Parts: sequence; structure tokens; C-alpha cells
Amino acid sequence: MVIQIFSKKKNCKYVSYESEHILFLSSFQLAFALMFCIYCELYYLSIMNVGLLTTSLLHWNKPELGLRRSIDILMAIMNIIIHIIYSFQINIYCVLICFISTILVTTSYLIGKKFSYNSYSAIFHLFIHTTGNFTALTIYYYAKKKSINSL
Repeated sequence: MVIQIFSKKKNCKYVSYESEHILFLSSFQLAFALMFCIYCELYYLSIMNVGLLTTSLLHWNKPELGLRRSIDILMAIMNIIIHIIYSFQINIYCVLICFISTILVTTSYLIGKKFSYNSYSAIFHLFIHTTGNFTALTIYYYAKKKSINSL
């Protein structure tokens, strides 16, 4: 029995064209977080943001179940963990913001799963993207404010 490694891939598309387009364009929000992160001189977080932006654009360009999606999810989880760790080094407000954002993102994810990948699911996923970006921007703002005050 021969195992075919390079067999023709089945179409594993799991979102509609409209949802795909909306979520692909929402991935560009990550560029704002990246630019503000570089402005705040948080270069090691910038590296993580570049990775997340790249994997998000690659995945949402043609969203299919598979390796690109798995890498995008892994990169998002790593980015969340790094930002939570960094927020503990800044102040309690950042930790509180991360906690509230985690609740919002988890709730949005669970509600979006209930809609089984239709247009409502895309809206809740868009809310997840937006919440993550606002959380990152807030963390960077407090980090910059802390570095200015320590001078």
C-alpha cells in the first residue's frame, strides 16, 4: 500500500466568501498594534506582532482547515500569553484589562461557535479581533506611560 504525501487536497473551506473577506480585512487591524508597539519601543512584542500579522493574513486570505489555521491559532495563543505576562510587569490596570478582555473574547468565541460558522459567527470573530487589538494598544499605552514617568 502506497501512501500519497502530495495528494490533491479536499476543499476544507469553513466560512462563506463574505465572512472570509470581512475577516481578511480585519486582519489588517494588527498593523495598528504593530506600529504602536514599535513606537513604544517594545521590540520583542513587535516580533510577536509581526508573526501574528503574517499568519493571520496568510490564513484569512484563503481560510481552510489545516496547517495554516493551526499555526495562526498557535501564534494567537502565544501572543496572548506574552501580552498577559508583560501586563503583569506594567501595573494592575493592564492585568484587569487583560482579565476583562479574556472574558469578552471567550464569551464571543463561545457565542460564535453556537452560530456554526455563518455570518453571525463572523461578526463575533471580528469582535474577537477588535478586542484583542484594543487590549494590545492599551497595554502599549500604559507601558509607554510607565517608561515616560520613570525618566
